[in-house]
Amino acid sequence: MSRTVRTTALASAVLALVALATPSQAASTTGALMLTHVRPNAAGADSRDGTQLNVNGEYFFIKNVTTRTVNTGGYVPDITTNTYGRVLPSYNLPAGARAYVHTSNGRHYRDSSGVHHIYRGYARHVLLNTSTAKNPDLRLKRPGSLDDNRATGSITTCNWNTAADGTTYAC
Repeated sequence: MSRTVRTTALASAVLALVALATPSQAASTTGALMLTHVRPNAAGADSRDGTQLNVNGEYFFIKNVTTRTVNTGGYVPDITTNTYGRVLPSYNLPAGARAYVHTSNGRHYRDSSGVHHIYRGYARHVLLNTSTAKNPDLRLKRPGSLDDNRATGSITTCNWNTAADGTTYAC
């Protein structure tokens, strides 16, 4: 097989995998922040011998879709099969900026690429690895909303069906 044919076949395979990992719903929002991507299943094992592993490898992306700085404090990530009740911490996300919202602990910061990192403070994985009949799998709700598995207060949603190990999905 020639190098060109192999390259073309590899490129086609990669594009097919990307298409499989992208849900069919388009991203949208009715608020200042929008969910854009999610990695619900961190690469590798979630735990070993009762110890949680790579908890910050589980995250979702938000984007400030306004022309002003938005404080993320109080926004409610509502995972539709459980109620964890932990709102996003206070962080000033500049206009148009994107942020990783990591599951575990860390220091909030902006990296050299201009992407922000926000940490929720859980000691365990909280996003679903396998889908349920509920749709969507994750909602971002306005500050003051209840983490109650209902749509009330939702500004943006995301679902990913069954999550492949270490795969990031577009919302």
